Amino acid sequence: MAVYLIGEVTITDESWIPNYATNVHDIAHKHGGKYLSRSSNIKTVEGEECKANMIALVEFPTMEAL
Repeated sequence: MAVYLIGEVTITDESWIPNYATNVHDIAHKHGGKYLSRSSNIKTVEGEECKANMIALVEFPTMEAL
C-alpha cells in the first residue's frame, strides 16, 4: 500500500536550496519514492493558514520505504 509524505517547509535561509535540490530526488528514488508535487504556490482554502512557504508531496511504496 502506498504511503505519502507531505512536507511543509518554511525556508529561512535559501543558501542550502541549490545543493538540496540537486540531491533530493535521487534520495527519494533510492527508497522507491517519487515526487508528485512541490510548490511554493500555497493558498489556504479552509482552516488555519499554512505558515510554510513550500509544500512537497512524495509517494513511497510502503511505510518501511518511507
